[in-house]
Amino acid sequence: MTKPSFFILEFRRLAVAVGLAFAVWLITQDWKIALMLGVAGLAVSWGWQLARLYRWFSQPDDLPPIGGSGVRGILHDVYVLRSRGPAASAQRQRPQPYLKDSLASMRDAALIINSDTRLVWCNDAAEYLLGIRFEEEEGKPLSDVVPGKQLKRYVKKEIFQKPLRVKPGPDPEFCLQFEFSRFGADDRLVFVKDVTEQDKLERMRRDFVGNVSHELRTPLTVIKGYIETLQSLADVADKTLHKSLSSMDTQVIRMERLIEDLLWLSRIESVEGERKDDEIHVVDALVDIRDGLAAAWPERDIELDIRCEHRILGSAIELRSAISNLVVNALKYSDETVTIRWIDSVVGPSLSVEDAGEGIEGKHIPRLTERFYRVEKSRSQETGGTGLGLAIVKHVAVSHDAKLFVDSEVGKGSVFRLVFPIDRIVSPSL
Repeated sequence: MTKPSFFILEFRRLAVAVGLAFAVWLITQDWKIALMLGVAGLAVSWGWQLARLYRWFSQPDDLPPIGGSGVRGILHDVYVLRSRGPAASAQRQRPQPYLKDSLASMRDAALIINSDTRLVWCNDAAEYLLGIRFEEEEGKPLSDVVPGKQLKRYVKKEIFQKPLRVKPGPDPEFCLQFEFSRFGADDRLVFVKDVTEQDKLERMRRDFVGNVSHELRTPLTVIKGYIETLQSLADVADKTLHKSLSSMDTQVIRMERLIEDLLWLSRIESVEGERKDDEIHVVDALVDIRDGLAAAWPERDIELDIRCEHRILGSAIELRSAISNLVVNALKYSDETVTIRWIDSVVGPSLSVEDAGEGIEGKHIPRLTERFYRVEKSRSQETGGTGLGLAIVKHVAVSHDAKLFVDSEVGKGSVFRLVFPIDRIVSPSL
């Protein structure tokens, strides 16, 4: 609040102006001239004060020039806040040159892009790895500096939870990995690594598993043929032989399933990075899966709970495989009704498979999607599981940008949920 001294000062100025006007009236006996001179005197006084104030606003390095404790107190607060601004701004900006110096000495390639994804800075390692000439390409969009549709889509989505691997050049072996993180207010820090050798090793592993699985199919088919022949020729009275042949046939069938799952998992991994844009009628797919499994498990109830009609972009074959694995697991490890739900949620459409089985202890849940991990080995062998079903589900989820959630309580059952991102939704045709 303005203090009384301010009003006293202004009252004095007004009194001086009135006195000046009265003196002029005494001399001229013309009240109009006297009033004009009084007003002009006040205007000159106030104009001079405003001129000093404007000069201070343009260069506020000194204390406010205007007298009067009231206005001076207000302007002094403005002065203090104004003086703090550059200091705080300098303090915020001070780490940036230091960080740039640190990043410049790194062996890994590092770039800084602004909110418009334009190149702001890069170190020498980035210039060498990506073939960038910073002086010429500063300010260009990252998609122009490092061309590629995959990188352009990735940056446009602004979903940087997982790194992106791309093969930007004509060399099919050359592979780069991009990792984005926030830097400053609106900038992004981009780390680029040459992961050619790592990618090659992973590809060799996938190829090895796929090739071995494929090569095992032929001898396994021959063995199964001989077992079926022996079963048809064996004496019916020889129960021991029939039991042995039946056990051999069961194990061969299990091996066939294992090989099929390995081959399918290898195929999914080999195309994991590819974009999948097939329009999937999820409701129709769920009906087909339910009908097919109901025929194979006639004594079990499989319910559908459809609450949305969303179609999504992806691979219909992979998605059917993932859903089938979840439903088959629920049928194997529970005796009650299995429910398949397709509902809409805030974060995106959700597909869940629920059962009322024995449930899973919390300590096992983080490892469920590991290959060949079994909660109970004896029960898995009884049900004929391969240990690869949930690994397949996980890879299908990753290739569809979906999240896999598992909720389970011992004695009450389990819920396996796939949540798809909103940008994969396809609106139904009108």
